[in-house]
Amino acid sequence: MTNSLAHTLKALIAGLLLIPTCVVVSSVPSEVLSAPELIKALQSGGHIIYMRHGETDISQKDKSRDSFDDCSNQRNLSDKGRAEVKKIGDSIQELKIPIGHVTSSPYCRTKDTAKIAFGEFEIEPNLQFSISKNKAEAKKLGEDLVSMMLDTKNMVKNVVFVGHTANLKDGLGIWPKPEGVMAVFKKQDGKIVFKGMVKPDEWCDE
Repeated sequence: MTNSLAHTLKALIAGLLLIPTCVVVSSVPSEVLSAPELIKALQSGGHIIYMRHGETDISQKDKSRDSFDDCSNQRNLSDKGRAEVKKIGDSIQELKIPIGHVTSSPYCRTKDTAKIAFGEFEIEPNLQFSISKNKAEAKKLGEDLVSMMLDTKNMVKNVVFVGHTANLKDGLGIWPKPEGVMAVFKKQDGKIVFKGMVKPDEWCDE
């Protein structure tokens, strides 16, 4: 084998290794919907919503990841973020979008988002911020999220997960931006299918 051919094969293999395994999970062909189309679809239920926590106070930092109950050691929702999340929750009620089970990361900013927008919720430790973990732990948290999505029941209503950016990226290769955005999915043929996103300022379009 010539040096040139060996170099080409090495580059090809390296490129293949960079392809995220999450592509397999969301490989079912899907039409990505606009925000108004998504909101209309949500009114019929049967979707999985991954909501990133509302806008936060960037002057605050996560100082400790050992005690999720101590909000003073975490980056929390800003006043604008709280107001924005409340507006989203009000819109969901006004539009009669059916919400079923709501699960939140244990961080204060996600719990506050879940409470303000939806009221009742359950805490899931494995929804904690994966970006703070090592590569293996982050991969596991991403896989856990996909498993939770696949295990959702009572799909007559919409099921909600309130979390962070990195977990969805680690699990399904999708960045949920900006803060307060909702990424919407459907279960299809045993896979999670991405349908699109609704940003915080797109709710007022309805």
